[in-house]
Amino acid sequence: MDGNAAWMGAAALAVMIGHSYPAFLRFRGGKAVAAFVGAYLCLAPLPLAAVLVVFVVMTAWTRHISLGSMVAAATFPLAVWLIEHPPATVVVTAILSGALIVYRHRENIGRLRAGTESVFSFGSRK
Repeated sequence: MDGNAAWMGAAALAVMIGHSYPAFLRFRGGKAVAAFVGAYLCLAPLPLAAVLVVFVVMTAWTRHISLGSMVAAATFPLAVWLIEHPPATVVVTAILSGALIVYRHRENIGRLRAGTESVFSFGSRK
């Protein structure tokens, strides 16, 4: 990172919030995972790679992409702290980013608890 870590983290959060609550779509947007990956690919590539492994393992184990996304996002701040030992502002930004993703998945959490969440498969099963 050549820039100021605090400002870069704030920019990452702004991108994620803009993805989640776009004004032109009446503030109904995505879950911020794509924006998260794009922002932290630049800001913290090694911790992102570590939580990508967590995402793949969790998704393969449970077959729920939403659960894999939430677990990866929730473990991201720990990965950032353990792997990079960054300034506190970066860790706080990672915590807020992970929390935003988990918050945006609150409907998925309800479906997971009810057992009605869609499962992932590579092909149709008969």
